[in-house]
Amino acid sequence: MSNLPSYILFGLALALAVWTFMVWRGFTQNWLPSELAAGKVAQVERNLFINAPFPVVGRPDQVYRLPDGLHVPLENKNRDAHRVYETDIAQLSLQAWLLRLNGLETAPFGFVAINNRKTRERRAIRVELRDDAYCEQLVARYIDITERRAKARRSRGRKCNTCGHRSECFSLNP
Repeated sequence: MSNLPSYILFGLALALAVWTFMVWRGFTQNWLPSELAAGKVAQVERNLFINAPFPVVGRPDQVYRLPDGLHVPLENKNRDAHRVYETDIAQLSLQAWLLRLNGLETAPFGFVAINNRKTRERRAIRVELRDDAYCEQLVARYIDITERRAKARRSRGRKCNTCGHRSECFSLNP
């Protein structure tokens, strides 16, 4: 029994370490929106494929299944600010489109879960998704650009620095 205080002290130190880790990782923050909290995670990083009208592959970070059976895509982002870009909406819209083409009903919205690099705060921002026609136009434009039937428009900002097609844009638009 003389070791009992040592075990208690060790247990408290371990509990403090676990709590500190959870706070550091953001697990104790209440970031999950009520819509998603009511549902279940249905997919995590699972590839979705279609062949028609175009061959496309996509991989949502997470897909939640709501109690009414609708599926909601969620994309995780690490940024310096809680800001949603048009490219985020396009990405989520394409993911929902792929889910529908794979036989799953989707909600008209998705979420961008942003981890703020400066504050470590995690926040999910709801966005309204675009329709199937928009998604088909995006894919068609991408195919036209990669097959050199159309010229790419250079983006502004830092996005170009990390884009896999940067050389294409700069060779088409010097």
